[in-house]
Amino acid sequence: MNIFVNISHPAHVHFFKNAIKILSQRGHNVITGARYKEFTIDLLNAYKIKHTVLTRKGQGIIGLINELIKQQFKISKIIRENQLDLMLQISGIFNAPVGRYYGVPTLAFSDTENDKWGNKLSFSLSRHVIMPTCFDHEVGGSWKNQIHYPGYHELAYLVPRYLTKKIEPENKFLVRFVGWQAGHDIGEKGLSIDQKIEIVNILKNFGFVHITSEAPLPDEIAEFACKIHPSEIHDFMVSCKMVVGESATMASEAACLGIPAIFISNTGRGYTTEQDKKYGLIKHYQLRQWNEIVQTMKGWASQDLRNEWQGRRRNMLKDKIDVTAWMVDLVENYPNSITKAKSGSFSSYSLR
Repeated sequence: MNIFVNISHPAHVHFFKNAIKILSQRGHNVITGARYKEFTIDLLNAYKIKHTVLTRKGQGIIGLINELIKQQFKISKIIRENQLDLMLQISGIFNAPVGRYYGVPTLAFSDTENDKWGNKLSFSLSRHVIMPTCFDHEVGGSWKNQIHYPGYHELAYLVPRYLTKKIEPENKFLVRFVGWQAGHDIGEKGLSIDQKIEIVNILKNFGFVHITSEAPLPDEIAEFACKIHPSEIHDFMVSCKMVVGESATMASEAACLGIPAIFISNTGRGYTTEQDKKYGLIKHYQLRQWNEIVQTMKGWASQDLRNEWQGRRRNMLKDKIDVTAWMVDLVENYPNSITKAKSGSFSSYSLR
């Protein structure tokens, strides 16, 4: 098969990297396109994934629209030159329009309900929309072509067989601040500078603090910037006592590893809600709940929660699947695999 994978965010590299490797090893021609955003290209290079840079991330609504148009022309050329059988992307925003024009099926993977304008554009044009069973359809809408699976995007790379280091928390904390420039961030509000400083000042009383941030850090906490390569973040996370920040993805990554996480955002995700309410692996707070945020940070930072959280992680994994193994079969056996996927047969991908 000739398969095009479009990478538009660093987290998408992690989601697709194992599937790209397996499909390539099985003799499929996997063409990877990439968007120059944050450290996406650094990750692709670190994982030795051959790729073509398509566009640089647009700024604001006008910039994102211009980027969308540029991608359509570049993907069009890839389709014509490679006779593509299938295209994959998280959200499908860049693949779906040109894919519909050329009749190339787009599989759009999604776990972000509040990317409403992107979802409306891409999902109606994608051949199939693939989402976790925890996807909140009251927020994200429903689609005739949707398929559900029992997992999270983060379980494409953080299931036990892909971990290279043991989960052994030390006395250190990982803090994540985001830049609020993504399409699904429009209208969102983040932590203030004073709140960011206070988070660090609280946590440094309990251990070492390491910050990753899309936006420049205030001078008062710049010394705490994490200096590891982005490809090493998960090996680093397994040794953290707690993760705190504005990133839903990083909170979910912590949950998949059994590391306590505090997710701070005025909007949630279906997966963060499930990881909070059903499994107790993270705690999601809105900005107005600042006192509760501070109280939970201090309480969790002062305790050894490893055994309790690893037990909660095991309970979660019993309900989920090896997402990469399932995705590879879905792609390799397409379109016959769609019938099986719709039937809800996932036992062969169990993590029990």
